[in-house]
Amino acid sequence: MSDKNIDNDFDVGSVIRGRFKLEKVLGVGGMGKVYKALDLLKAEAKDRKPYVAIKLLNDNFRDHPESFIALQREASRQQKLSHPNIATVHDFDRVGGVGTAVYITMELMEGVEIKDFIRKKVRPKNGLPFKQAYAIIKQIGNGLTYAHEHNLVHSDFKPSNAFLCNDGKVKTLDFGIARAVENPITGDLTKTLFDPGKLGALTPAYASHEQLEGKKPDIRDDIYALGCVAYELLTGEHPFKKVPANIAREKRLVPPYIKSLNKIQNMALRGAIAFFRADRSPSVAHFIKELEGKELLPKPKYKKKTKSNMNLYVGSAIAIALVLGLGVFFSIDKSAKKQKKLLDEEEIHVLTDDVQAEKKVPIKTLQDKLRSGKKGPVMVIIGSGTFDMGITSSIRKDEGPRHTVKIKKFAVSQNEISLEEYDIFAKALQKNIPNSKENDRKKYPVNFVSWADANDYTKWLSKETGEKYRLLSEAEWEYIASTGRKSTFWWGYDEEPNRAHCFTCETNLDTSKPTKIASFKANLFGVYDTAGNVSEWVHDCWHENYKNAPNDGTVWPDGDCTIRVARGGSFASPQRSIRNTKREQFKAGEKLSQIGIRIARELP
Repeated sequence: MSDKNIDNDFDVGSVIRGRFKLEKVLGVGGMGKVYKALDLLKAEAKDRKPYVAIKLLNDNFRDHPESFIALQREASRQQKLSHPNIATVHDFDRVGGVGTAVYITMELMEGVEIKDFIRKKVRPKNGLPFKQAYAIIKQIGNGLTYAHEHNLVHSDFKPSNAFLCNDGKVKTLDFGIARAVENPITGDLTKTLFDPGKLGALTPAYASHEQLEGKKPDIRDDIYALGCVAYELLTGEHPFKKVPANIAREKRLVPPYIKSLNKIQNMALRGAIAFFRADRSPSVAHFIKELEGKELLPKPKYKKKTKSNMNLYVGSAIAIALVLGLGVFFSIDKSAKKQKKLLDEEEIHVLTDDVQAEKKVPIKTLQDKLRSGKKGPVMVIIGSGTFDMGITSSIRKDEGPRHTVKIKKFAVSQNEISLEEYDIFAKALQKNIPNSKENDRKKYPVNFVSWADANDYTKWLSKETGEKYRLLSEAEWEYIASTGRKSTFWWGYDEEPNRAHCFTCETNLDTSKPTKIASFKANLFGVYDTAGNVSEWVHDCWHENYKNAPNDGTVWPDGDCTIRVARGGSFASPQRSIRNTKREQFKAGEKLSQIGIRIARELP
């Protein structure tokens, strides 16, 4: 995959601004790469701690209108926010002149992010003992409380935004998302510089239903997220199995009672993750105190909204540390009217994605015979349907605007075409044998094929079988990859380990090359490897966005046909880039290790 989001001018061994030598990649996040860096100035002064962490932000941030000004203002405030349970941001700058990449320097921490801690240590034990879990929860709560006292709300707290240091200290990270916040007690309403909804930055599994519906932020949104994380630390599982709050509320989901806790503690957790703000714990301190299990506390009365003359800002911290998938998103609030327009455009299409119930659909397949008597690829029959294609985003403009598409019945290859299947075609037409060094040709997907090679394969297969084979249209591809759902990945909203073969998918596989076909679970349509392994050529020519795209699922014939589209991401992609809506453009003649073939067959 050619991921152009990460700034490629700097890497391990590079020196930024003549001062910071990048020594090791610590993580790849949604907004760039995190490096361990040697501060040469500190090293020269023989400082005992000469290392820092550097987040080199990608082009999405660099090119965002006026984001540098917003970052400067927010960094200034964040540098004044000092607490042992909040990660420290030192400074920010550009690597060069105006328009070059932006980087942030922060304290270097050693330990593990809470997301990985839960996965590796907590889940296998079905939760931590209360005393151990409470020590972590309380420290997170202390950091959030301090921020709230300084009129800052996190707005995107989740397990990957907390870090457990080797000395036992827990630090909260990435206060990088902001909107106006209303004080739930005084009713004061404040304004903000930038908006997370505009960039689709919220994490649905940990966002309150008010956030998902685009309402103004509130400290109780952080309490909902903290309650979810606390429940995970105590049980190893998300209270609603990572179903977003708006859907969990509609389905009236109730988290299982934790038998190891007393009634008061269970009620405290229920209060933290209550679906409605009025029912939720009014402050982090209130939740932490009740979680001790000694007494339930009375809730204060709430006042109506009033305008505030206070110059307050929300979510201003940009403490980004050694974690994956972090994002900091900025925009200047030039006027309330303009900000509201931007928010309205995005909250509908980005933040309110619904999760459809998983239904077990009978998988029907067919397999045509070739003239030689051999069998062609196994094809899965896909029934007709309607789905919403793409996502409306002011950053991922090539993936939108979202539009409704009707798909006609067709069949799709259950697997990516294997080397063995392609070899039959290549030998028949005396074409080059791709990836000839791979011996196990039945089990690995074909790669090193151009768009023309893929298209020629379908034409040959049509002649061999007497049926109409072709490459999928982009709409058909997204339909079979998403199974008609609106979630980020076919399995749900969040990045999860061991779901696919990609660079950051946390498997034990070699991420320098494709892996065996069908190494992971099939999606609900019974189709394997739509996410990762190898990207798949589709028929469409490249278009910059979906404006005026056909709504009947057919191939979009015009556009720049020297450039073709590949979908699904590959072994070389970070997990965020194997999402259902991700599009990649390549020259039609390119033959790359990360691009392969999936085919369609027309049905009567």
